[in-house]
Formats: sequence, structure tokens, C-alpha cells
Amino acid sequence: MSSAGAAAGPLFDVFGIEVEELGEGYARLAVERSSMPLRGVRNSLNGGVVASLADAAMQLCTETVLRPGERPGPTLELSISYLSSARGERTIAEARLLRRGGRLAVGDVELRDGSDGAINAKARVTCGIRRDGADSSETN
Repeated sequence: MSSAGAAAGPLFDVFGIEVEELGEGYARLAVERSSMPLRGVRNSLNGGVVASLADAAMQLCTETVLRPGERPGPTLELSISYLSSARGERTIAEARLLRRGGRLAVGDVELRDGSDGAINAKARVTCGIRRDGADSSETN
């Protein structure tokens, strides 16, 4: 397990999210369904939790490509397609950077069942990148 950056906060503690791997432009998170107090259809992970997991994975993915003097910014856009209920005992979220610009990072996140690899959801997430000393209202 790798150490997480600024994005790993209370959400990780409350839901028992683990950072399994971090690399340049890549993050892999995992969560046990048994640690989730919010449930969805057929005892699956709640859809809002699935979206939050995708967001957290992309925030950490973005952190892996920050340069000196930069810090993570807010999530500016998140779209998600729910493809099947996340009913496996362990759900894996893998975020991959598609493009890193000066003030934005865009990536794809796949959420899969940890045992059989069935895809549960696919998300596209855009995160801001802030520069030290830059106006906090700048986003792109």
C-alpha cells in the first residue's frame, strides 16, 4: 500500500478506502463492501459512494503529476456511467491520466469487482491544478 496525498482525507477513513498503488498518471484504490455504511440496490455500493470513489482516485492520480509549486485543485467535472451494481466484496477504482494541461487534468476511472473484474462503472473526471501564489478563482 502506498501513502496518499492531500486527497486522502476523512472520506478514506470513514469508508475504509485503501490506496493500493500510485504511479505517474495512475492511482488504484480499493474498498471492501463490508466497510460501507451506505448501500444501494441489491445491497451494492451506493451510487454516490461509487462516484466519490472515482473522484478520489482521480484526485490522487492528479497528485502524481504535480510539479513544484502546484497543488491539487477542485474537481471541476465528473460524469459517470453505472454499468452494473457494485456487489462484489471488494471494489477496485483505477484512475488513468488522459491529459495534463497547465491548470487542468483529465482522466478516466474504471471501477471493477475485485474478484471477477466485472466493470461496475466508468467515469471521466476533470480536476483543477492550482499554483502557489495564483488567484484561487483561476481554474483553466
